[in-house]
Amino acid sequence: MKQGFLGGTFDPPHLGHLMLAQEALEQYSLEKVFFVPSRNPPHKNNSEITDFSHRLRMLELAIQGNRCFQIADLESRDFPSYTVDMLEQISSRDFKPCFIIGMDSLREIHTWRKPMRILELADVVAGTRPDAEPFSLDPGFLKKVTLFDFPGVWISSSDLRKRVKEGRSISYLVPESVESYIRTWRLYGAEKGH
Repeated sequence: MKQGFLGGTFDPPHLGHLMLAQEALEQYSLEKVFFVPSRNPPHKNNSEITDFSHRLRMLELAIQGNRCFQIADLESRDFPSYTVDMLEQISSRDFKPCFIIGMDSLREIHTWRKPMRILELADVVAGTRPDAEPFSLDPGFLKKVTLFDFPGVWISSSDLRKRVKEGRSISYLVPESVESYIRTWRLYGAEKGH
């Protein structure tokens, strides 16, 4: 059986992440989807990222109850987290993982470290919405990625952080357990119990 891997900062994890994982699980008959939280994302300033322990706990809360979802803590504690390094670690002659990405990541993948090597190490599947704009990626690159439609809603973690900071609701955008955790720990400028 094939296994899927969905990487991300998950700051915070939201329903879009969960929908993407579930749709990939079903469409590609995956045994499991492993969520791989990025410890040190190279494209983000570490001072702007919520502490890993909080992001990991929110991810645990987000996926609880789904026996097909698990967390895989695979990234270096001391160095930038590059997808290609994680895939080099888990791929082998006998195991080619299914690497799941969303539309935003697909648009940026050509800027990642060794994008062609990523395509060699994993079957890359990208969830898109049926009304998505055409991609401006190299057609030769794009034909090596499998696109699939998923009934996702447009949610971004940065927008969620902004909403919390402004005192606006994030109900129905994140699991209730994640929203409660954010309030309890006053993450993103949240007021307790707000």
